[in-house]
Amino acid sequence: MLNLVEFLKTNKFQSFWIITASLLINLLALSGALYVIQVFNKYLNYKQDTTLLALTLGVLIAFLLEFFLRIIRSYLLNKTTNLNLKNFSKKIVRKLVSIKLNSSQNVNEKIFSKINPIDNNDLNAGETLVAFIDILFIIIFLLVISLLSLNLGIISFILALIFTLLIFSKIKIKNYLNKKLLYLSEKTYSTINDIKKIPLTLRAFNASDFLINRFRLHYARQRERQKSLKNLLGIYFTLGIMFPVFSTILIIFYGSQEVNSGLLTVGALVGINILNSRLYGPINRFSIFANLTEKNETENFLKKNTDFIKYENYNGVSPKIFKGNITLNDLSLGFDQNKNILFQRLNCTMPAGSITVINGFNSSGKTSLCNSLLGLIQPIRGNILFDNIDIKNYNIKNLRRHISFVPQEIELFNLSLKENIKVNLDNKSLNINNDGFLLKIIQMVGLEGYINNLNAGLDTVVEDNGKNIPRGIKKRIAIARALITEGKIVILDEPTSSLDIEGIKKLYKILNDLRALNKTIIIASHDQNILKSAGIIIDLSVKPIPRIGVRKKK
Repeated sequence: MLNLVEFLKTNKFQSFWIITASLLINLLALSGALYVIQVFNKYLNYKQDTTLLALTLGVLIAFLLEFFLRIIRSYLLNKTTNLNLKNFSKKIVRKLVSIKLNSSQNVNEKIFSKINPIDNNDLNAGETLVAFIDILFIIIFLLVISLLSLNLGIISFILALIFTLLIFSKIKIKNYLNKKLLYLSEKTYSTINDIKKIPLTLRAFNASDFLINRFRLHYARQRERQKSLKNLLGIYFTLGIMFPVFSTILIIFYGSQEVNSGLLTVGALVGINILNSRLYGPINRFSIFANLTEKNETENFLKKNTDFIKYENYNGVSPKIFKGNITLNDLSLGFDQNKNILFQRLNCTMPAGSITVINGFNSSGKTSLCNSLLGLIQPIRGNILFDNIDIKNYNIKNLRRHISFVPQEIELFNLSLKENIKVNLDNKSLNINNDGFLLKIIQMVGLEGYINNLNAGLDTVVEDNGKNIPRGIKKRIAIARALITEGKIVILDEPTSSLDIEGIKKLYKILNDLRALNKTIIIASHDQNILKSAGIIIDLSVKPIPRIGVRKKK
C-alpha cells in the first residue's frame, strides 16, 4: 500500500483538492442538524413562513453542494487510484522480469508466486486520507453534541467507541478466518489440479477413488469454513445496521428526559440525534486503517527479501564492437541450497569464430553451462568473460542480443508466431520490419509448410505456451528465433533433439553457414557429426574438473 506520506508527496494537486472537498463535505454535514434545530426553535415558535423558506433554501443549497463535492472527490480518488495502480504495476513488472534466476527452479517458482504486478488491494491511499479527515470530524461532531448536552455527548462517545471495537474485531476475526479458508482452498484446488493436469496417470493407476475422497474431504472442510465466515459476517452486518437504530433509541430516551427537565430544547435533541447518526459512516472507514502502515503483499515480500533477491544489470557496458571471444576462468557451477557441485575449476578460451562442443552424460551440467553463458544462472565461483569484459559488467539485455540461443526445452510466449520469432529484436534492429529476411529464416529452418497450413499463418497466436505444438515444430521455431538476431555468438543446447531427419539436415546446413560467417558456436550435443566439427570439446563427464580437448586446424 502507498502510505499516506507517499500519497501526499506523489499526488500533491489531487491531495489538496481531496482534503478541501472532504473538509467542506463534513462541514456541510452539520447543516442538516442546524436546520432542524433552527426550525424547531425559531419557526415553530414564531411561525414565520419566510424563516422556514430561508432555512429550507439554505439547507437545500448545502445539500446540493455536498452532493457535487462528493462526486468531485470520488472522481479525484478514482483518478489517483488508477495512476497509483499504473505506477505500481509498471514498477513491479520491471522488477519481475529483471530478477536474477536461482539455480533451483523450485526457488524461482516460490519467488515468482509471491510477486504480483496487479496486487492492488491496498493501493487506495486516497481513501485512507478521506477516512483520516472523517475521523477528525467524528471528534468535532462529538464536541458539538457535548456542547449541546454533556450527558448525551458522553453517551454518543461510548456508543461510538463500542461500534469502533465491533468494526476492528470484525476485521481481525475475518482476516484470521480468511487465512484458514485460503489454506483449505489451496488443498481443494491442489486435488482438482491433479485430476485435470495428469489425467493419464490418474486413469493408469486407478487413482480416481482416492482423489475423489480427498477432494470431498478438503471441499467439505472448505465449505464449513465458508459457512462460518458467512455466518460471522452476517452477524456483523446485522449489528452494523441495528447499532445506529439502537443509538437513536438511547439518545431519544435520555434526551427526552433532558427536554422535560428544561435542560434541552426539542430542536437541539433532534439535531443531536442527526449528528449522532452521522458518526457511524466514518467509523466504518476504520477498516482502512487496519492496513495503514503495511505494504501490500508484493512490496512487503520484496522488502523483506532485499538481501536474497538480486536484479540483473541493465546499466552495464554495451560495447559498440563485439567480437565474440569467450573466456571461462576457474568456473564452478552447482546448486547453492544443497551444495551440489556440477563441476569446478573449468578454464577454457573460445576464440571468436571457433566451434566448441559441450559433451557429457545426463545431468552433468551441459544445460547449466549454456545458461550461465547467458547470465541466466550465477556461478558459484569463477568468471565468464566476453571480449575480456566480465559478464557481470555488461548490460545483460544488450549482451543477449549478441547471442543466438536455442535452449533444450523450448518455451513459447502466448503471442503470434511472428512475435515469438522476433521477440529478441529491439526497435533499432535492421530486421525488426524486414519480412523478407523473416521469410528467408522460416525457409532455412523448414517451417514454411507448417505455417502455410495455418489459417492465420504467422499471425497465429500460440496458446498455453506452445504445449500443444509438436516438439519438432517448436524446435524449428526456436532455431528461427535464434537466427533472426544474427548474434555473433551461437549457443545451441541439444539442437538435434526432437528434429526429424530432414530437420537435422537443415540444422547441419545452418551450422555450416554460421561457421562460414565466422560465428562463435557453442553446442551441447552427443551428435557424432557435430562432434567431428568441433575445434574445442568440453567433456563434463570428467569430474570434478572437466577435460578440455582442442583439435589443431589442419
